This record gives sequence, structure tokens and C-alpha cells, in this order.
Amino acid sequence: MNDKSALKQLIESDEFSNRLNLDRKTYGLVFDRRTLNAIYEVIKKYDIDYIDFPISSGKESLIFNVKLRNGITRALKIYKMSTLKFSNTMEYIKGDYRFDKEKINRSNLVFVWAQKEFTNLQSLRDSGVHAPKPYGFYKNILLMSYLGSSKGPALQIKDLDEGFDEIYVKLREAIWKMYNKACIVHADLSEYNILYYRNNPYIIDVGQSVSTKHPMALEFLKRDIKNISTFFIKKGVKCDPIELYSYVKGDTHA
Repeated sequence: MNDKSALKQLIESDEFSNRLNLDRKTYGLVFDRRTLNAIYEVIKKYDIDYIDFPISSGKESLIFNVKLRNGITRALKIYKMSTLKFSNTMEYIKGDYRFDKEKINRSNLVFVWAQKEFTNLQSLRDSGVHAPKPYGFYKNILLMSYLGSSKGPALQIKDLDEGFDEIYVKLREAIWKMYNKACIVHADLSEYNILYYRNNPYIIDVGQSVSTKHPMALEFLKRDIKNISTFFIKKGVKCDPIELYSYVKGDTHA
């Protein structure tokens, strides 16, 4: 039996699905034939020893804790081939000049989405924004740094009990850097896709994030700021969405 057949047999086994704590329906949506082939290629290319446990699960993707052969922990994000909606997704791709030359259809949409998140993460990191470090992508799979410890992944800020004033100040700076240095608008920013790791807010889930030149960029920015302000106001932080918008859009960094 070759390595690919052995991997396929392992992943399709009940033991593997039980270990990942996934129901069979979810399991089938993630590990289809194309994804199995992609996993095999990623394991070879990035010297992954084994897939450990799921970190998070969403409508469009699952993220797994994986171990490299050298003992280092990484995060493996697998986009579900069958759940990424073409009509809902295209508004975040069409109009983004960085992907104008991509020939996008229903078959390769998820591959472009993985590439888009990789590109956005790179831009954030290069601009000094705290975000997972992307190591590579292949088809519908993205390999990035693991944010957490041996005890578990970093918490979303919504699950914290304190420290919101300090987090808001740091997040305010991050949003400014995103817009003015990385030239990116998150387009889905909320307390659900900000992790608290090593005393800093980390921006995650940037597949939908668009260039500031996107025709809907300002509308997305206003929505992001409204969502963030609403959350922090509920946590007792003094923040004004109008002031935050002006700060991010201002010509000077005060």
C-alpha cells in the first residue's frame, strides 16, 4: 500500500474521526477526495508528523492542531469544499485588484480563498499587525502558526473577563496599521475573530479581507468599527465609533 492510500485509509477510519470529535456529516464535508489529496501533499511538503485535534470549527472551515516531525506545533486550516457560497464570497474578491487576473469559478473559488487569506496574513505581519504567521497554502489548505499553549488555543476576546481597556487601545492601533500600512480592511471584524495571545489582540480569519481600493472598502470599514465599538462599549470601555473611524481614516497618526 502506498503512502497516499495509507493516509486515506487512516483519515477515513472511525478511530480518526472519533479522535477529532467530529460527527460523520461534518467529517464528510471536510475530508472529501480532493481534500484528502491536498492533505497528503501538504504533509509531505511541510514535514507534518500527524494531525492532532480540532482547534475550531466554522461553517466554511475547520482548524486543526498539527505536529511537525521536529516537534513544532502548527495550525492547519482546511476550507470545506462544499460550503463556501459562490454568490456570498465573490463580493469580497471581485473589485480586489490583487486577484483581478484570477479566473474564478465555482470549482476553484475555495482555492482562491485560501490564497487570499495567505496573502492577507502576510500583509498584516509585514505591517506589524499581530496575526498568525502563514507558512504556506495548497489547494484548500492553509498552514499557519498556532496561537496558544499546550493547554489549549488562545481565547477569543469575547471569552475574557478583564483587560478590555488595554485591549481596545492595542486593537485601535492594529486597525490603523491594517488600513494605513497593510492597506487592508478586515470586512468581518468582531469579538469572534480576535484572539488574545501573549498580552496582545491577534487578528484572525482574514479570507474575506479586501484591499482599501476595493469599491466597498469604506462600507466594510464602517461595519467593522461599528461591531468592535459595540462590543467594547458593552464591556465598559469608553470608545466612540465616529472618533475611531476618523482616527483610522486620518492623514496623521496621532
